[in-house]
Amino acid sequence: MNKPFFSTIAIFIVLTITGCTQRIQDLSDSFKFAYQGFPDAQKSWDEINALPYASLYAQLDNGPRGFMVLAFVEPSEHPSPNLKWLSGENEMLVTRNGRLVKTVNLADGNLTATHTDTPDPLSVGLNTLSMPHTWSRTIDWQPGNHSGYRADSTFKRGKPQKISVNGIPVATTHYTEDVTLPALDTQYTNDYWIANDTGKIIKSYQHLAPGLPAVTLTHLKPYQGGADD
Repeated sequence: MNKPFFSTIAIFIVLTITGCTQRIQDLSDSFKFAYQGFPDAQKSWDEINALPYASLYAQLDNGPRGFMVLAFVEPSEHPSPNLKWLSGENEMLVTRNGRLVKTVNLADGNLTATHTDTPDPLSVGLNTLSMPHTWSRTIDWQPGNHSGYRADSTFKRGKPQKISVNGIPVATTHYTEDVTLPALDTQYTNDYWIANDTGKIIKSYQHLAPGLPAVTLTHLKPYQGGADD
């Protein structure tokens, strides 16, 4: 990669008051100074809970882990909204029901669109579905202006696993999503850890598209404004 993903961390907050841009820039500068040169961002639960915004850790392949706060919530053609998360260098992750559906400004390439006419199993709840479960969508990505490639998924339920979320053990069930792009004869696997008590995605490992990196998301403070992750 040309530059470490999330090497600088910023908090982007949806504000409607005058002067919010400067406030955001001030936060960006302070977190850039604080975290520059460190391999991973680490926030205490007191710091996380003190912020009234949804938050997560994000890591691109084996790069440094970043702390991201929800920047924007936008309606989509689906029941659930698109959640937009930003880094200090204006790299954007867009999730819907915990699935990465778009990225912007990543150095190695971007998932530019995700299209589906049927409910994403992540939106229904993997713990409520019989397994194996199949689903299809189309994805667009760059570089190369790849457009309209069908991605066929098969979900499988794995074993119960206890994972650590910022130092707190959480009882989960591991699910896999085997993804095949028939036109390219390409396959990859996404992983999801679903909390046994809530059915929500706690952690995921998701490939963006063939030839692009994978992203690990660890959800800390969930979005409370509607149906999503």
